[in-house]
Amino acid sequence: MGFALLGAPARAQAVAAGRAQVYGVTEADFTVPQVKLADAAVARRINRTLLRLIVGAQTDNVDSLGTAQQQLHQADRESRYDAEAKVLRRYGQGFVGAEYKILLNQHFLLSFAFNFEYLGAYPSQSTQHATFDLRTGRQLRLANLIADAPAQLTLRMQGAISRRIGEHLGQLAADPTNKDEMTYLAERFHWRADARRVVFETNGRTEAAAAVGLDEFALTPQALLLFYRFDLPHVIQNFEPDDTYRFPYARVRPRGPLVPVANAAGTSKKP
Repeated sequence: MGFALLGAPARAQAVAAGRAQVYGVTEADFTVPQVKLADAAVARRINRTLLRLIVGAQTDNVDSLGTAQQQLHQADRESRYDAEAKVLRRYGQGFVGAEYKILLNQHFLLSFAFNFEYLGAYPSQSTQHATFDLRTGRQLRLANLIADAPAQLTLRMQGAISRRIGEHLGQLAADPTNKDEMTYLAERFHWRADARRVVFETNGRTEAAAAVGLDEFALTPQALLLFYRFDLPHVIQNFEPDDTYRFPYARVRPRGPLVPVANAAGTSKKP
């Protein structure tokens, strides 16, 4: 299969506006983004990283030096190859699909959300995010963009998660059909009803919700997105709360390459 060029302005216009020209390369149920920039070396750096994040991290036998189309073709064959029968199945197993969404493409910042599909005993999905500096091609860390202390952001996330779980359990309890699951769900969420908060892991405390991590984030034109998942078992995944936490730029301290985006969003807050 060929690749589809997503709607984007001409290259010169895109770069002048601090944007990348993004197109999708597709094979079977796999679609990965690739970029075009006036600086071809920067584009190559971003494209290699995208392939490593989406294909290389999910597969074992893909040539990382191949083109995007070649790597996706190999990933599809790997998912469909039956080593015991030495034949290609009509359906895949393991990593069977990928797609992406552009969350931000302006002011020389490009932020993606990826969705991965798997098939084993049952189908499942996972998400991942990545943000790039279009001037250098570097994949950015949160500390490159936000001046808030990690400990402070962690506390704010813990508070936001606790509020969401309190509301989530309240909504579930209002439905009589959920009565049998409420005690179990409260335990899975490590919910302390008396304090109305989730108990998180700390040194010496293991019977608690996983610690909040700040490694995964994304950007939109209006807000920083942070993520937290409880990863409930498959049989009760329908009770998993929304995993996305939105922090408008006026509520954090943007710095470096994020400042123009924050200013465009209408905040005058400086790092």
